Amino acid sequence: MALSARVDGAFAAGRVHRVAVPGGEIVAEVAGQGPAVLLLHGWTLDRRQWCGQAPLADRFTLVAVDRRGFGESSAPADLAEEPADVARVAAALGISRYHLVGLSQGGKVALAHAATQPAGLERLVVIGAPIDAELAVPHETVPAAEMAALARAGKLAEMRQLWLAHQLTAGRPEVRAAMAAMLLGYDGRDLVTPGRPLTVTPGDVKRIAVRATALAGEDDTPWRRAVVAALGQAGLATGFIRGGGHLAPLDAAAETNQAIIAALA
Repeated sequence: MALSARVDGAFAAGRVHRVAVPGGEIVAEVAGQGPAVLLLHGWTLDRRQWCGQAPLADRFTLVAVDRRGFGESSAPADLAEEPADVARVAAALGISRYHLVGLSQGGKVALAHAATQPAGLERLVVIGAPIDAELAVPHETVPAAEMAALARAGKLAEMRQLWLAHQLTAGRPEVRAAMAAMLLGYDGRDLVTPGRPLTVTPGDVKRIAVRATALAGEDDTPWRRAVVAALGQAGLATGFIRGGGHLAPLDAAAETNQAIIAALA
């Protein structure tokens, strides 16, 4: 593991580590003190997504990860490999016990990691996470194929604008500005060379042995809110974040922080 000089990232006082994993490196930014909390961002984003959680550094050691295929991480996209990356990052940083928080696709990775019953995991929180299940509510449509075609054609500006027009990226103007800034660093490499998929079913979720909580913004899509109910049926505690959309850690940061603190207590 190499320790770099601090770069602009999620936290003003963060230190950036580069962790060797199969295929390259995973970048992890560390700040704060107290019990460790690993943070997994959503699709097309990077560790800066967690900037609104910086106040939690007063009580936790925050570890914001650039997942493989995103941000400054050089490891190629491979969703099936990501649950093991969580353990690799924790081991490289000398963290034996940790909580895990994931948003959206990062939440799915967190569920898959927890389902392996890792010895070091203490608490799990997922926000707006998808699962592989037939629900009564129709799944929202994500323009992944269209975005992949634009990425292959080198039309990255058009790809980013297409995603910014989607309901999952909706939010207040300052939230959309933060999203747009992160998207400038998103090159679609996970779409061009996607790697293996990751499947998480309700049966997988039922194998989670630690205290786990499923959250979503109260204004998230109907399907994401239905997933929270399905995860509740699989044994997770559930709740909704007041004032939050799909990107609740950004558009309802204080409320998200309160929900995380309660879930990790």
